[in-house]
Amino acid sequence: MSSSAPYRVLFVCLGNICRSPAAEIIFNAVAAKAGLARRVQADSCGTASYHTGSRPDSRMLAALERAGYTYGGHRARTFCRADFSNFDLIIPQDEFNERDIRQLARCVSDNAKVQGMWLWFGEEETEKSVPDPYYGSAEDFDAVVALLTRSMERLVADLSAVGC
Repeated sequence: MSSSAPYRVLFVCLGNICRSPAAEIIFNAVAAKAGLARRVQADSCGTASYHTGSRPDSRMLAALERAGYTYGGHRARTFCRADFSNFDLIIPQDEFNERDIRQLARCVSDNAKVQGMWLWFGEEETEKSVPDPYYGSAEDFDAVVALLTRSMERLVADLSAVGC
C-alpha cells in the first residue's frame, strides 16, 4: 500500500440495506477511533439490485443509532466486477454472497481479496456468518450491530497491525 492511497474495504450483503451498510458505518467509526480514518476507507454494496439507490433499512438505522453510530448518507448499489480493481479487501456477510462474488472473480488475485466477515468473529460467537435481520425483530437488528461491532474491532486491529 502506498502512503498516499488508503486501503479500501468493501462490505457486501444481498440488498445493501441492512448488514453491509451497517458494517461500513461501524467499520468507519471503529477505524476513526483507532486513528486510521485517513489510511482506510470503506464502502458497501449488495449482490442483488433490489434496493439500488435506497437508504439503509429504517430498522437498521434505528439499531445503529441505539448503539451510538451515525448514518452518513449511504445509498444502496450493486456489486460489479470493477469492485475487484477498486478495493483491496472484499468482505461478504454470508456464504451465499461470498459464492456470488467469487463467481464474478476474473482471476486468482480477485478471489484472494474475498474474505468472509466470519474470519473476524471471536471464539465466543455462535454464528457462522452475519445473520440477515430483514425478516426479524428489532432485537435481531441490535444483535447484528453488536456482532459487527465486535468483529470490526478485530478487523481494524488486524489492518493496523499490517501497517494500514
